[in-house]
Amino acid sequence: MHEIIPAVLAHTGEEMSEQLAALPSDVTFFHMDVLEEDLWVPTEKDFEVHLMVRNPDALIDEWIERGAKRLSMHSVGPSLAGHREKAEIGLAVVLQKPLAEVLPFLDFVDYVHLMSIAEIGEQGHVLDERIFDRIKEVREKFPNLTISVDGGINLTNYKRLLDAGANRLVVGSGFHDLWDSLKTK
Repeated sequence: MHEIIPAVLAHTGEEMSEQLAALPSDVTFFHMDVLEEDLWVPTEKDFEVHLMVRNPDALIDEWIERGAKRLSMHSVGPSLAGHREKAEIGLAVVLQKPLAEVLPFLDFVDYVHLMSIAEIGEQGHVLDERIFDRIKEVREKFPNLTISVDGGINLTNYKRLLDAGANRLVVGSGFHDLWDSLKTK
């Protein structure tokens, strides 16, 4: 089973509202990158957040109260244990970080969120081919762990990511083309 999840990256509340309104009506779940500014717009859709902030621990409770079903962070600590019963907790891993540094922590999270572009925080970058070996390595060591991949995903590479072992694909600028193509199959 796999998921194709649209990514919302807005710089204003108005932009966020526009991006959510532009999602196809049958999309019931989305991914939101959370930067240092708070751009929350209440929504009926379920969502996950990627806490790309300096101190994610300070925001976890607030995002769970807002309804986040999943939270991805770039570090995990003991304080996360109590949150795993309220939401799925994931470890986000930038492409430049050696997997050896994060593998010991993957037993303590619900999923790993692998970034597949070198520069995070904006959409439209090209997928980095190194992601395929990273997915395969995590899948080999953690056969039951959910692997989420984020960045540069489109109609031409999504199948290779799934074949490598990814379960969730977070898709930004290529989402509508991919979604429309999958809906017509």
